[in-house]
Amino acid sequence: MTSEPGSTLAEKLGASAGCWAVLWLGLNYLILQGAAADPNAPGDLMAAVLAERMKWEWATALRVMGGIMIVWFMGSLASRLRLAEGEPGRLASIAFGIGTIWGALWLLSAMLNSAMIVLAADYHFEAGARLAAILAREMIPILTPPVVFALALAVSFVALRFGGFPKFYANATGLFTVVLLVLAIVEWYGPGNLGTINLTLSFAWIAATSALLIPTYRPPDMVRGSR
Repeated sequence: MTSEPGSTLAEKLGASAGCWAVLWLGLNYLILQGAAADPNAPGDLMAAVLAERMKWEWATALRVMGGIMIVWFMGSLASRLRLAEGEPGRLASIAFGIGTIWGALWLLSAMLNSAMIVLAADYHFEAGARLAAILAREMIPILTPPVVFALALAVSFVALRFGGFPKFYANATGLFTVVLLVLAIVEWYGPGNLGTINLTLSFAWIAATSALLIPTYRPPDMVRGSR
């Protein structure tokens, strides 16, 4: 059994979507470095947003693209998990659903960013703009650790139990789930702010998983035969 060239190319493009997602979302944070429109700081938020409007518009667009890329990547990752796990592919379906939720969180964050811009520029409603900005900012570091932990846990179960992935990746993903869980608990119940670290580790795992899948796509019969 062999795969059609077109289907292999489509799979590689889907596998690369994880790297693209990390790139777009990383650029989003790079653009916002040093932004004056800080919802946690006193002062005229509306004036700061208007002065940096294009910066926030670009950040919003990058979050939209990043969220879409995550959902696209999850389609390829779930397909690879299902090939390794076999039907009915419950863990693959779980991983796809969890990853899609993470992509949806980025899209919701982008929508709230856009709401902040509109409320400040068009409606001159500073309280509403500040609330939208806070929600857009805080929902990502708060919800990313549990969502990515559950996603990585499902992937590690498949990789360790059914194969289909290199042994070093399976072990590293299992270790990543433990580390992320510990850091999330420390952040929630401890005095430290580990949101940036958790997000950076999540980006690194997604990028590594995506990079691993790009050159190693194999037709279903090859994946089955490797078990």
